[in-house]
Amino acid sequence: MDRIYHYCPGESHKSTDKPCQDCAWAESNDSLSMAIVCDGHGGESYFRSQYGAKFAVDITKLAVRSFVENMGVSSYTEKGQESVFTNKSFTEYGNNDGKEHEIDEHAHKALVWLFSSIISQWNEKIAKDALERDLTDWERTHVDQKYQDDFKLKRQKEGETFEKIYGCTLMVYVQTPNYWFAFHIGDGKCVFMSIDGGKLICQQPIPWDEKCFLNKTTSLCDSRAIEEFRYCFQGNGEFPLAVFLGSDGLDDSFGDGEVLNNFYIQLYKQIIKSGNETANNVLKKSLPEISARGSKDDMSVACIYSDSDLKRVFELLITYQKEWQQTLINNAEDKFKACLSKIDSFGNPEKLSQDQQINLNYALKDKDKAENAIKKARARIRELNDEMDRFIRGHKKHVQSNHKPNKVSRHLSIKKNKK
Repeated sequence: MDRIYHYCPGESHKSTDKPCQDCAWAESNDSLSMAIVCDGHGGESYFRSQYGAKFAVDITKLAVRSFVENMGVSSYTEKGQESVFTNKSFTEYGNNDGKEHEIDEHAHKALVWLFSSIISQWNEKIAKDALERDLTDWERTHVDQKYQDDFKLKRQKEGETFEKIYGCTLMVYVQTPNYWFAFHIGDGKCVFMSIDGGKLICQQPIPWDEKCFLNKTTSLCDSRAIEEFRYCFQGNGEFPLAVFLGSDGLDDSFGDGEVLNNFYIQLYKQIIKSGNETANNVLKKSLPEISARGSKDDMSVACIYSDSDLKRVFELLITYQKEWQQTLINNAEDKFKACLSKIDSFGNPEKLSQDQQINLNYALKDKDKAENAIKKARARIRELNDEMDRFIRGHKKHVQSNHKPNKVSRHLSIKKNKK
């Protein structure tokens, strides 16, 4: 496994010199892979959410590491069991899905303990920061005076809380050699890529929270945050091919369907073709451009992906994209046929009323749009075929060059045989 991540300020922040309120992190080694995305709230009253997001990432990293290291001795594990996830098939839990009777008691208790630990440490950290960090120059010039005054007043009173000022979301994916789990509070999307029946599938397995709608979201700063976490896990030896976490700036720009999936597929393909470092540079360049064209919001992406058998992975990614384009073609062809049928039903254009002529013109325009969509999707399939051919040729050259013995190796081989 390997990882890639980046976060950057949104286009809308440039005019106000507003800091990036997103934060992301990813790490990967033989024993633990982890990806985290936190999105600080943009409202005026959350004027330190960039610190809240950074604190949440740092605290979660340590909390997850400790959680994984101590799973074997947890009081929630059964005797002889390595973890609460061992041998468990895919399990999900949403805070509003009405499935409380179906939860895995041991896993649920263990994860709630982890969530509680993160929340309590986050609250302690922001309280400490609020008392130690006076209003900054930026806050004095950009934050509404009533929020400044409220902050100063809170600092003078014992026992006051500062969660709302530092509010942020939290999304996490964790993988070990034996199991994986993911959890989320707030908005943003977590996209899993897996192989099923020899084909790539893209899913969002963490249950969605209906309270996250438009500009509203659940948050670490909520008074009942512990009840708002959703999660999923699996410990039966089945693992995703790759997992992509993105803040809501991404899905507000792409939506949460195939266009968003395609963005992550393109990123995965870039990793395979050019390597992690180059792909990371491409990601750094792309995110600000996406923000400018799309949501104008901060952007953050964190990914854990398989770095083995990359030729097969690349083929799966290309095939998925081609099948999506074929679906677009099929839909456009159905639309095209429906438009032709509607156009024929009008009969002689010279005998139409004004309203009928208007409807005919709409049908003609829709027909042209459908025809253009078909041409565009077919052209994209040709591009994908060409891309696959170039990759295969490049892969063959790479394999041949790596297996071609140099003069030194041939000489050593001969000497060894003579002995």
